[in-house]
Amino acid sequence: MSRVALVFPYFRTRAATELLFPPLGAATIAAQLRRLGVDTRVFDCTFGTFEQLHTDLTTYRPDIVGVYSMVSLTANTLRVAEMVRASLPQALLVAGGPLPTVFPGRYTQHFDAVFRGEADVSFPRFCQDYFAGEASPPRMGELPLATYGGLFVPNHGLHVDNATVHHGESELATFPLPDRSDFDHAAYQKEWLQKTGSKATSIIVTLGCPYGCDFCSKPIFGNAVRRRDLDAVFAEIAQIRRLGYDRLWIADDTFTLGEAYLAEFCRRISGLGMSWSCLSRANGISAATVRLMKEAGCRRVHLGLESGSQTTLGLMNKQATVEQGARAAELYRKAGIEVAAFFIVGYPGETTAAIEETFTLALSLPLHEISFNVPMPLPGSKLFERLGAPDEGKDWTRENEVTFVFPSDIDESWLRRRIDETMAAFAARRRPAARG
Repeated sequence: MSRVALVFPYFRTRAATELLFPPLGAATIAAQLRRLGVDTRVFDCTFGTFEQLHTDLTTYRPDIVGVYSMVSLTANTLRVAEMVRASLPQALLVAGGPLPTVFPGRYTQHFDAVFRGEADVSFPRFCQDYFAGEASPPRMGELPLATYGGLFVPNHGLHVDNATVHHGESELATFPLPDRSDFDHAAYQKEWLQKTGSKATSIIVTLGCPYGCDFCSKPIFGNAVRRRDLDAVFAEIAQIRRLGYDRLWIADDTFTLGEAYLAEFCRRISGLGMSWSCLSRANGISAATVRLMKEAGCRRVHLGLESGSQTTLGLMNKQATVEQGARAAELYRKAGIEVAAFFIVGYPGETTAAIEETFTLALSLPLHEISFNVPMPLPGSKLFERLGAPDEGKDWTRENEVTFVFPSDIDESWLRRRIDETMAAFAARRRPAARG
């Protein structure tokens, strides 16, 4: 029997900032493969070990191994590839995800092929044709390779470089629901119950982002915003509820941008007993919509405020103002929705005075949670294009590490001290509120 293994090579770090969710991309691809009748298994490494993955993969003996990768998973991805080459030498190795999309050539040094961008349709169809044609890695050229969107193959005498695909809303409406059957839901729910008292899992409702923030990389979903059909969204929420979850993390970049769509979502989720949280931009939200979100079970929003300096926001091409951020935080506070905010400090060209403006803003707003990070030049971002590749000697597998991976005029020890002082001041301010 022909088999496909989908590997999510994240092994939990137990960092204080760790947020654990099942890999939705793997669940989506698995659903498409199974609809085509392809024997598929997802190997989610979150709660396992590399040794266990090795045992499970070699027992399953897949013919195709697809591995998801991004910046922080690079080392794990290459280790998996090396293990598959040694233990399953006949298997076709395929990489996908944000970093393979941006740098496919780096991955085809270790993998037979890369699928870039949205591979929800093209990769499963490739697998189906691969098995139907009884292909092998050296015989991939016998397949209609030009028809698989996002495929990149410079190996086995081939030169395939197909354009990436972004699926339209009408096509998205035909997709099966993500297949979450391979995940350890009890383990995920236990972690969330211990952390928050609720059982949260993620869902994606909209795809794409129209903004061009300097630090942002969006190689998978691109610029065009597409909204999923709400009938499919709520069928997926029903699936999630049956699995025992009671809270949603809506992982979209731009969920709050379309107010009519958001209002209909709120109307339909009301009364389901599902609380939820989401990301929100500082602009494009009204007081009426915020009240509707609260009534529909929204408990927390996460704002990417980034900076308290308008000059720094300009450097970031954030297309938002400090005043808009403050207004959004106050709107959500008045409605009774908790607000968490992300900030970036030490941006190239930023002064220490501008960083201090960010610390001042963070302490002045009605926030329930704050976090500070230094810039990471993600491949695919304009920041990366300007600064080049990060210093490979730096370790970026650890969350929230205050370490510059590019030359900076900002003193790291000063920045760490000021972050620690600001976090301590924030905690002291929050304690009376918590007691009250």
